[in-house]
Amino acid sequence: MKEIEVEVAFDNTKKEMIELLSKYEYLGEKEIYDIYYYDPLRDNLKPESDLRLNETFRIRKTDKGCYMTYKKQHFKGKLWIYSDEYEVVIENFETVKTIISMLGLEYLITVHNKRRVYRYNNFEIELEDVEGLGIFLEVERLSKDADEMKVKEEIRNFIRNLNLKNVRELNIGKNQYLLSQKMNRTLNLYNDTKYD
Repeated sequence: MKEIEVEVAFDNTKKEMIELLSKYEYLGEKEIYDIYYYDPLRDNLKPESDLRLNETFRIRKTDKGCYMTYKKQHFKGKLWIYSDEYEVVIENFETVKTIISMLGLEYLITVHNKRRVYRYNNFEIELEDVEGLGIFLEVERLSKDADEMKVKEEIRNFIRNLNLKNVRELNIGKNQYLLSQKMNRTLNLYNDTKYD
């Protein structure tokens, strides 16, 4: 399944965002812990020199269950386009952590966030409060065969119509963002997409 999404930072307050998104179908809140791992013996799961993560392996714990996920990122040059996502439900989070460790995978980073989830047509809209980073808006559509660039532009137009303050589109994931902070590295976080 292709995960096609756009994630943006903005200068609106959380209260303003909740009010602005209240016109969409509210699906509830969720708290998520994502633990990312890398394989010291294989380059495809290691961050590149610019900390870009081309493939990721994580386990996720939420209030509704636990999941194991492998993602392969697709880029056009340095611009992230979409991800192929392969995810399965796991029953015992701690046992899976032990298995991962015994297989020799090593801890990379943890992303902890709280999300308010909304739906509009075929878009899932998430207002994310990410520990250590701040508030973001992610709009996503899953598809098997859609034209990625066309879907991304539909999502961008949706975000433009929200009339947010000082919108900046992220070109890296929150895991990569936190990793750059952990390593005291400055990254170019945003792409050149215009929202005004």
